[in-house]
Amino acid sequence: MFFYDLMVKFANWAWGLPMLIWLVGGGVILTIATGGVQFRRLGWILKNTIFKKEGRKSENGVSSYSAVMAALSATIGTGNIVGVAVGIVNGGPGAVFWMLIVGLLAMSIKYSEALVAVKYRRKRDDGEYDAGPMMYLKEGVGAKTNKTFGAILGVGYAIALIINLWIAAGVHTGAVVDNLAAFSVNRWVSTIGLMIVIGIVVYGGVQALTKITDKLTPLMAGLYIFGALAVIVMNIENLIPSIVLVFKHAFTPSAAIGGFSGAAVAQAIRWGTARGMYSSDAGNGIQSIMHGQANVERPAEQGIWGVFEVFFDTIIVCTLSALAILTSGVWQGADQTAALMPIAAFEGTLGILGKLIIVGCVVMFAGSTVLSFAYFTESQARSLTGSKAVGKGAQLIFIGIMLMGGVFGVEKILILSDVGNALSIFFNMTGLIILSGVVRDETRDFFKDKAKLSN
Repeated sequence: MFFYDLMVKFANWAWGLPMLIWLVGGGVILTIATGGVQFRRLGWILKNTIFKKEGRKSENGVSSYSAVMAALSATIGTGNIVGVAVGIVNGGPGAVFWMLIVGLLAMSIKYSEALVAVKYRRKRDDGEYDAGPMMYLKEGVGAKTNKTFGAILGVGYAIALIINLWIAAGVHTGAVVDNLAAFSVNRWVSTIGLMIVIGIVVYGGVQALTKITDKLTPLMAGLYIFGALAVIVMNIENLIPSIVLVFKHAFTPSAAIGGFSGAAVAQAIRWGTARGMYSSDAGNGIQSIMHGQANVERPAEQGIWGVFEVFFDTIIVCTLSALAILTSGVWQGADQTAALMPIAAFEGTLGILGKLIIVGCVVMFAGSTVLSFAYFTESQARSLTGSKAVGKGAQLIFIGIMLMGGVFGVEKILILSDVGNALSIFFNMTGLIILSGVVRDETRDFFKDKAKLSN
C-alpha cells in the first residue's frame, strides 16, 4: 500500500499550514485587489442581490438568482452542520471567531471566482457555457502569462476536480443513506431512489437543475435556520455566555470543561480557519461553474452574488450552527462526538421534532449537493474534452459511484478526495492571484459606472 500511504502523507502535509497560508494569503491579496468589496460594499451588495425582487427569472438562460441558488445547493452541506461541530471539538469556542474572520476573506475569493468565470466563459451550441476554473485558467492565465502554463493549470484543475466530484458522489450519497437508515429506510431503496432522482434531473441540463434548486435551496435553508433559532431561543440564557466564550477563547486557551479536553489558541485559529474555508468551498472554484451560467452582461454583476453566497453560507448558517451547539451545552458532553453533536443539540432541546428537522436537513443538504455535483461533473468533463458523450459518460460514472457510496461506503478512498481537493485549490488559487489585476480593473469599472448612474 505504498501509494496509499504516500497519499495520506501528502494530504496531511497539504492540509496543514501550507494550504491554510495559500488560502488565507490568497484571500488577503484578492481582498486588496477588490478594494475590500466585501467590507465597503456589503450593504449595497445585499440590497442588490437577495433583497432585489426583480430579475429573479430570466427568459434567456439562467438568472443570477437561479445560478446562486444552484451554487448554494452544493455549498450548503454537512460541513455547515457537522463541520462546525468538528471545529468546536478540536479548536474550542474560539474557533468560531476565526471561522467568521476567514469567512470574510472567503467572500473576496468567491467574488473573484464568479467574476472571472463570467469574463472567460465560452458559449456552447446547446446554449450553456463552458465556464469555471478550467476556462479562466486556460484562457485568462494563458493570456496573462503564456498559453502552455494556462493550459497546464486548466487541465490539471479539471482532472483533479472530476476525481473529487466522483468521490463526493459516494460520500454525500452515503450521508443521505446513513441518515435515512435512522428511520429504518433500507439502504438499497434509498440509494436507488436517489440515483433515479439525480439521473432524471441532470438529464434535463442546467434548466432542469435550476428549477429544482430554486425551490429546494430556500426550503432546506429556511427549515434549518428555523430549527437552529428555535434551539438558541430555548436556551436563550446561554446565548450571551456563549458569545463571550467565542471572543474570549479566540485569543486565550480554552480550558477543559466536562468532556471537552481544552484547546490552545493555535488550535482555535487552525480549525476555525479550516472551517471558514471548507464550509464555503472558497478556493476550489467548483461553484464558479454554475456562476458562469448566469445571464449577465458585466462579470462583476455575478461577482457580487458570490459575496452573498459566502455571507449566507458561512456568516449566517455556520454561525447559527455554532450558537445552537454552544447554547445547548452538548459540546461539553463526555459522550458526544462531533458527528452526533448537532443531533444532540436539536433533539435534546426540541425533542423528536428537533431530530426530524436535523436529519431532514442533512438529507436535503447532502442530496442537493449530489444533484449539483452531478451537473458539475458533466459540465467539467465536456469543457475538458469538447465532447458531449464524454460529459455524459463522466456523469454515468458519478451515478455509479453513488451506488457504491450508498450501499458499501467509500471510507478507504476518502484520502484521494483530500489530495484532489488540495490540488484543485492550488491550481485555482494560483490562477486567481495571477488574475487579481483583471479582478481589480473589472471591479473598479463596474462600481465607477454604478456611481455615475446613481448621480
